[in-house]
Amino acid sequence: MRRSSNILTVVFVVVSIGEVLSHLMQVEILHLIFKPLLLIVISVLFYLETKSNYTSFAKLMQAGFLLAWLGDVLLMFVERDPMFFMLGLGAFLTTHILYALAFKKSVSNSESTAYLKKSPMAAAPFVLLGGVLLYMLYPNLNELLIPVFIYTAVIVTMVICALNRRGRVSDLSYKLIYYGALVFMLSDSLLAVNKFMNPIPYSGVFIMVPYIVAQFMIMKGSIVQVNQS
Repeated sequence: MRRSSNILTVVFVVVSIGEVLSHLMQVEILHLIFKPLLLIVISVLFYLETKSNYTSFAKLMQAGFLLAWLGDVLLMFVERDPMFFMLGLGAFLTTHILYALAFKKSVSNSESTAYLKKSPMAAAPFVLLGGVLLYMLYPNLNELLIPVFIYTAVIVTMVICALNRRGRVSDLSYKLIYYGALVFMLSDSLLAVNKFMNPIPYSGVFIMVPYIVAQFMIMKGSIVQVNQS
């Protein structure tokens, strides 16, 4: 199994490079080939590494990866029909909810005190960041104000749930998932700025690189937690 995981990790790196190059070179066929493979490889790799101890946490994370795959696919067709943006937003909203539920389960299964019970103000910067982002986007959101507000609230909650794992899981698992969640929030913020404020040069690269890194870190941190439980 270790050999299969190593091979899949190499495959993920190749697919990631292919997806980034598709944006740099602006070759749509490469994008259509490589983007759908990103979360498929992550999902298979995660399953192979956790199937011997497939906990409820692992099932929630696996469902999150699959919903992220659906979101990736839906967002590929936004230029053909704007409705795909809302569908993709819904898929990723569900992904963040599933991640948050899984991270919350990490805390509820531990006997130590939740981090935010000891340091509640640690969550304040993320609430502030979410508020600032919404304030910046507000003039251009129009009928999308409520969906974007809900999405922002959910991803902030997901990051806070990742933070709350501090001291309740191994340091390695905590850091991988927490920093992965932060990078995911960065990717989504760049996507929002690019769509609703000002187009970002090479936006595909600047959005996808942190997204790819984030999903990989979250997946690896989840594997560490499952295998140490």
